[in-house]
Amino acid sequence: MRTDVVIVGAGVIGLSIAHELLCRGTRVTLVDSRQPGMGASWASAGVLAPQGALPFHRPYLDLCLSSRDLFADWSARLLNETGIDIEHRTEGGLQVAFDDEESEKLAQRYRHQLELGLPVEQLTGEEARTLEPMLSTDIQCGLLFEGMHQVENRRLVQALVAAVKNRGGDFRTGDPAIDVIVRRDRAAGVVLPGERIGADRVVIAAGAWSGLLNWLPGQAPPVQPVRGQIVCVDGSGLTAITRVINGLGQYLVPRRDGRVLLGATVEKTGFDSRVTAGGLSDVMKNGLRMAPALAGAPVVETWAGLRPMSKDGKPILGPAGLKDLVLATGHYRNGILLAPITGKLLADYLATGTVPEAMAPFLPDRFEGK
Repeated sequence: MRTDVVIVGAGVIGLSIAHELLCRGTRVTLVDSRQPGMGASWASAGVLAPQGALPFHRPYLDLCLSSRDLFADWSARLLNETGIDIEHRTEGGLQVAFDDEESEKLAQRYRHQLELGLPVEQLTGEEARTLEPMLSTDIQCGLLFEGMHQVENRRLVQALVAAVKNRGGDFRTGDPAIDVIVRRDRAAGVVLPGERIGADRVVIAAGAWSGLLNWLPGQAPPVQPVRGQIVCVDGSGLTAITRVINGLGQYLVPRRDGRVLLGATVEKTGFDSRVTAGGLSDVMKNGLRMAPALAGAPVVETWAGLRPMSKDGKPILGPAGLKDLVLATGHYRNGILLAPITGKLLADYLATGTVPEAMAPFLPDRFEGK
């Protein structure tokens, strides 16, 4: 078969690029060894936290802010196309501190946020508990980030899959891409077991698995998996948590139906996506320290996902040496946040052949010679 663009990877990044291309009249085929969106996208917590985007790097911060600002229209657009509400929430988020050392770090972060011109508010422990009564009385102080949003990431995946299908996007799932077709020194499609898909352009959006694609001409992108384990509890019988809460190196993420996510670990364990007793113990211990009343909440689900972390922690976007081969990977902990801007930038590049200004700092060639 033949298509205009073949995308290797049907997670939220690949789906977002596909949707944007289809909206512009481009034929798209997505290839994935699993069902669409069932990797890191399904295992995420859906937090949109541009002010926490690390490493701090002004172009990266601007990319994250720009993408966050696309979500209101994107959410409405997906709802209109599919009837699926991705639950975009804008109540903001808190970061809290329990001791003097953490309080000093929050004070430093507050000053840094002001220097960057970002909206932030200092809170006493009492003020933080007034906003979120479930918080521990041991919390000394906090920062309020009104610009921290969230979506229900699994509903986002479902909406994107439906939107891509509604617009005629084609899925090839169950088999991996095992090679790239090269003709006249350009990417001309991919090879699956028993099938060849010809295309004018090839996009690699395979998340943590992008770094394993040793069939790519030159060198596979410098991306490694970082495991994150999450516990989901049913807090519907308790006082509702209304904001994302960060503290002790992790988060609490409330859902509209009363569920609360506690997570996530940061573990360089290779491609091991198993849930472990130690990982669950860590997220439960820290989560309950932030909101002790959750101790009585029933556990609904546990899971782990493999985030794709690039060599410098920032996404890898753009042409990859071989003509008509493009990368969109390495989004690490901000894949959901960066999905709409990635879709737009990659579609702009594929349409014009010109690298958009906002994408220029994230080109793959920044790793050459390093």
